[in-house]
Amino acid sequence: MSDFNNLLTHYPLQELITIFFLFASVIISIWKMYDFFNQKYNETLEKKEDETQWKEKISNALNDLDSKIDNLNHQNQKIYKKQEQVDATLALVQERMQENSRSYLIDAHHKFCYKYKRIDDLNLQSIERRYLYYKTAGGNTFIDHLIEEIRSLPRVTFLSEDIPSKKESE
Repeated sequence: MSDFNNLLTHYPLQELITIFFLFASVIISIWKMYDFFNQKYNETLEKKEDETQWKEKISNALNDLDSKIDNLNHQNQKIYKKQEQVDATLALVQERMQENSRSYLIDAHHKFCYKYKRIDDLNLQSIERRYLYYKTAGGNTFIDHLIEEIRSLPRVTFLSEDIPSKKESE
């Protein structure tokens, strides 16, 4: 207590109050400075934490995208294989249709050129349609010659197997 009395005797009351307020101001300033730096430090930590969370979210999103891309690639490979099978089947069907048309046209040629030696319009129209399908499917020129022979046959309005031709009746 003697130190306190000694302080009061050496300094007047106004100076002591001033020193007290200066001392309080310094403590408040130090406290505010500590609070400021503590707040900045916490903001920096929060930014780093937010950045870390953001990086994790991006990493997870990229991993999800990678897995989705892998799934899509797998599905694309399946679709590609199925498309190859469909293409092979379609080529086989087209080849069979072409062969079927070729056989029909050869049979029709032999029937009308060798057996009847004439043709009616309805059968000629059917043959022309089948010939068009055959050529569209990529048919060769062998049939072209047979069709020309069929086209050059005499035309009749009605053809029946029961009615003998003029040459057969003679």
